[in-house]
Amino acid sequence: DEKKIHVIEFWATWCGPCRDSIPHLTELQEKYKSKGVTVIGITDEPKATVERFVRRQDKKMDYTVAIEKGDTMSQAYMRAYGQTGIPATFVVDQKDRIVWVGHPKNGLDDVIDRLVNGTFLLEEEIAKEQAQIRLQQLSVEYWERLVEGRKGAETRNIGDELLSLVKDNAEVSCNIAWAVLTDDAVKFRDLDFARAAAKAAYDLTEGNHPQIIDTYALSLFESGKIDEAIKLQKKALSLARDQQEKVQFQKSLDRFEAKDGE
Repeated sequence: DEKKIHVIEFWATWCGPCRDSIPHLTELQEKYKSKGVTVIGITDEPKATVERFVRRQDKKMDYTVAIEKGDTMSQAYMRAYGQTGIPATFVVDQKDRIVWVGHPKNGLDDVIDRLVNGTFLLEEEIAKEQAQIRLQQLSVEYWERLVEGRKGAETRNIGDELLSLVKDNAEVSCNIAWAVLTDDAVKFRDLDFARAAAKAAYDLTEGNHPQIIDTYALSLFESGKIDEAIKLQKKALSLARDQQEKVQFQKSLDRFEAKDGE
């Protein structure tokens, strides 16, 4: 329908997770009914089975339910988008494009809200998905190279691209830097990468997150910048949130200061 948003869920009466999602889909239909959203549950079960189930649900299942002959439609949707189980939900936007696929309780509300308010941009979502796929590819490739001890320009180029994708996420940047600095499996510790990733996380959190400060301090220490590392480690210690962090940070500070005194 023109300017309609359709939420299509493939489900079955015997499917526990499908039954669990029914009240949520009913709430979604009620909330957005006046805004052009239609929820449709599709199953290929016998008509009598479906009708009996819907009657028993009563107002808990207050949205359109359809029965398909065979499973041609559901399989076409499921296979095309790599879905292997139900419930599987597909959102079709006002331009008749499938813009979202997933579990009805995992992100569906946000997508519908943005579609209704005109803030959902498919091109941006595609770009985000492609960036996420590329991030996963780069992470695996980069890590394999570090574990194998493969230095050189290609490894650094992969690291640079990886950093460009994570530098706006403080938690991810910090975690990757920490792994590069501390994981026993790593044979090539790319200190330039670790330092840049840790600094990105440090800057994003305005130098106020103790674990991130601790990671950045370690990256500086391993790079030979001992005075800077000690200064930052003292700051991390002052911001420690519990006794465990205090012990951990103090241990690192002692190591840094011992090296400085050599």
